[in-house]
Amino acid sequence: MMQKKSLAALVATLFAVPFAAHADVTIYGFISSSIESTKATGATAGSASDYKSRTRVVDDNSRIGFKGFEDLGNGNKAIWQVEQSLKYFENGGTNDKGETATFATRNSFVGLDNASFGKVIVGYNDTAYKSMTNIGLNLFGDSTAENNGSSQVYSRAETRLKNSVHYFSPNWSGFQVGVSYGVDEARLNNVKADGTVTNTNGQTNTSRISLAGNYTNGGLQVAAGWDRQYDRGVSNASGAAANWAGKNVDFYKLATSYKFATGTFVGAGYEFGRFGSSTSGADLKQDDWTLSVGQDIGAATLKLEYSSLGRLKGATAGTEDNYKAHQWALGADYNLSKSTKLFGYYTKITNKSAQNANFANTSIYTSGVGGSSAALAAGVDPQAFGVGLKVAF
Repeated sequence: MMQKKSLAALVATLFAVPFAAHADVTIYGFISSSIESTKATGATAGSASDYKSRTRVVDDNSRIGFKGFEDLGNGNKAIWQVEQSLKYFENGGTNDKGETATFATRNSFVGLDNASFGKVIVGYNDTAYKSMTNIGLNLFGDSTAENNGSSQVYSRAETRLKNSVHYFSPNWSGFQVGVSYGVDEARLNNVKADGTVTNTNGQTNTSRISLAGNYTNGGLQVAAGWDRQYDRGVSNASGAAANWAGKNVDFYKLATSYKFATGTFVGAGYEFGRFGSSTSGADLKQDDWTLSVGQDIGAATLKLEYSSLGRLKGATAGTEDNYKAHQWALGADYNLSKSTKLFGYYTKITNKSAQNANFANTSIYTSGVGGSSAALAAGVDPQAFGVGLKVAF
């Protein structure tokens, strides 16, 4: 009998030790999926570039992550995080470009945190420009209806930086600042927008720097940011970016929002982009903006967003307006619990003849489906109506 008790105690100890040693590890994430009706039309009547109406089951940017810390004493902590996308779990983990989900596909880093000094992290992480200027404007985040991102209508300087270091300050009476720097480990030769490769001016250094700050006071939030990618030029003919020594791409953003005690949310953001030219022409310029409105009604929230991408100033004469786009998004959330919600949405992107703004998380493609060259034809207008369920953990 004593031997049985000793054996039981030993087994319990063996199982308990690993859990005790890693008690600070947090597992988090969410699973979200929608069923929607989607199409993209607007090209020449009957054109193969049209994406015919169809029903889709989509993954709404689901993810799983692991994070933790070690208390080093004197207010210092070592921190770490590994987060990965559950990209297109509804399709067996492969999307329409043939990409599959791998480990550490999202914010993953190691760093130090001090309550008085702030936080420094190294790895793969959202820039300060992206993380600090959202301030709640992205009401449809993670769904097909989201409008934020590099190939979308608004906030096109957003990115997650590889090989990067970041600093985020403490909160000083509502103020916070951040800076991000990503190194260029490839150092390639110049590549014009037309694909021509040349070593003129030597190798490029497409490092990236991002600065941002925000202020919060009750329901009021205000944010500003600047982002620069060095040695990136564009062609005045197409606006396509390519490595080009001595040319830069700059973005500037201002945003503000307010949440009233009545549950009403209003917000607006403006972004301006300047693109160095890889030809002898002038730099290209293009702005974008968004308006967001939400209203809480008990467990439900009604949402409306409108975003606009302006003319491409400096493009070939007579074509500047062809690069415009705008997006409507209308929807509602209903919280079944603190971690589970139902949601529905309708969104439509209207692209001018030279623009191909796409859905943020569940992009659609009219050519090259299944390969890395998958693309949406310019001038077609994606739209979707969907309902979904999100469960956080």
